[in-house]
Amino acid sequence: MEQKRIEIELRTVIDRNGDKEMTIVKQSGDYMRKNEIEIITFIENREDIGKIRNYITIQKHKVTIRRSGAISMSHHFEVGKKSESLYRHPYGALHFLITTKSLDCTPLSKDGHGDVVIVYDAVINGIEQQEHHLTLTYMEEKER
Repeated sequence: MEQKRIEIELRTVIDRNGDKEMTIVKQSGDYMRKNEIEIITFIENREDIGKIRNYITIQKHKVTIRRSGAISMSHHFEVGKKSESLYRHPYGALHFLITTKSLDCTPLSKDGHGDVVIVYDAVINGIEQQEHHLTLTYMEEKER
């Protein structure tokens, strides 16, 4: 099993009928690779709600993002498939119905870079439909 420290950028753009909102999370984390499965873990410290533990599993045609702590959720992405999840946060819970439109994964390469790009539709609480563009980039931490 291969293990490394990595720098992570998780960028999400949410399109609500032309009204776009972008969030960017930059953190250091841990990377593990066993056979064809990559696992990324990191902790996000949010001043407004507290710590969120992130656990991302990347396979060639499938990605799972799990969060626990101040926010709890488990989203599964596989092109052409629908998945459901409950997104819990300090202010309540939201039901997500996700349809993955595209999924491109580039594993961590010898030059120390990898990325995941996912485009998906999310219907929240059966009412609001949004298109999400999620881009996860990660690279080996430089020796100091």
